[in-house]
Amino acid sequence: MNKECPHCHVDAFRLSDLFSLDYFHPSTCRNCGALIRNSGWSQFLGPAITLLWILIIIALGFHFLPGWLVVSILILTLPLPTLILAKPMKADTPRVDLPPFTADPHNDKLIIVKGWNETELRGIVDDFVAQDTSGSQPRIEIRKRFEREFRLTFPDDIPPFDYLALVNYLNYPIDVDLGGRSIAAIGKTTLTSDFQGIPESLVGKKAVFYVPENDTEYQVVFLSAETGLTLRYSLSEQVWQPTNEARLSPEVKMLS
Repeated sequence: MNKECPHCHVDAFRLSDLFSLDYFHPSTCRNCGALIRNSGWSQFLGPAITLLWILIIIALGFHFLPGWLVVSILILTLPLPTLILAKPMKADTPRVDLPPFTADPHNDKLIIVKGWNETELRGIVDDFVAQDTSGSQPRIEIRKRFEREFRLTFPDDIPPFDYLALVNYLNYPIDVDLGGRSIAAIGKTTLTSDFQGIPESLVGKKAVFYVPENDTEYQVVFLSAETGLTLRYSLSEQVWQPTNEARLSPEVKMLS
């Protein structure tokens, strides 16, 4: 069974992933973290063929085979229609209700990213802006610092959620082959009250944002403040949580 993610085109699905793949409740690809769901036809045909198979086995099997063998065949083959027919499809990213945001043209938000070449990076940034996560479509300037290291700034500002989402997206762009290379991205800014949910004591403090080392969730960004406090932010749940593990990769440490 060749089941590829429709985003990264990598077959990273376990049998349990295919069996639990659902049309109504999207899940994430183990490789790229993008949202996926089961095909509508697969969702319908899987149970229908399973039911038909049960009826055929019961109607014919007990006439020609011992009862224990019929039961064994049913147990072993019942998952097969669901597994064979499972078809991962792209799932729409749910809209996020974001708080009001007043842009600051004098903001100090920046992102440093390393690992992409300039053509790749511009394509990734353009794709991110085209997704229009909040309707803001921020203007992003890209400047080269060193070979395969770039600085992203935001002359018209960018909402905090989009800013965090971009830090994450630079690590996990859709439809872009990572090719085994090492990618690192880190955001740097002064925290404001627009970063809703952070402790008030952090407002006005400098902080860096990054994807944690050995990430398996693909939807989180860590905040490390100059006070020493580290917070974890879930893009899907929009919740800040304290954590005792900074999980800074060597590549991120070099950028910071």
